[in-house]
Amino acid sequence: MLDEHARRGYHIADGIHISISGGALRADVLSNLHPMADLLASCLGMTKEHAYYLEQRGYIRPIKQRHGKIERNLYTTEQLHLVQAIWRHRQVGVPPREAYRRALREQSRGQLSMWPERQAEES
Repeated sequence: MLDEHARRGYHIADGIHISISGGALRADVLSNLHPMADLLASCLGMTKEHAYYLEQRGYIRPIKQRHGKIERNLYTTEQLHLVQAIWRHRQVGVPPREAYRRALREQSRGQLSMWPERQAEES
C-alpha cells in the first residue's frame, strides 16, 4: 500500500494516513493540511529558507505532494501551530533548538502556556 502512495506522489508522515480516491486527496483531509503559503502568512518575516531549515533539522516533517515534476509541502494544523510557536521564540533571539523545545513544552501544556514568562517571574 505504501508503494501505491509513493507511486501516486503522496507520502505518509507523522502518523497521518492519506486516503486517495481518484488520484486526489479527499476534502476532509485537505481541510487539515496547509500549503507553504499559509505557513509563511501566519509567521510574519519567515521565509521559505527558514521553513526548509526547520524541515532539515527534523523539527517538522511536511507531507510531500507531487504535481508532475513539482513537489509541494503540506503541513498539518498541529505542525502549523508548532512552527508559529518556534518562530515566536526565534523572533526574540532564542536559538533554533531551544525555540523548538520551548514550543513543544508549550504545546504539551496547552492553555497554561499563555503566560510562561509571568509564571517564571512569580516563582
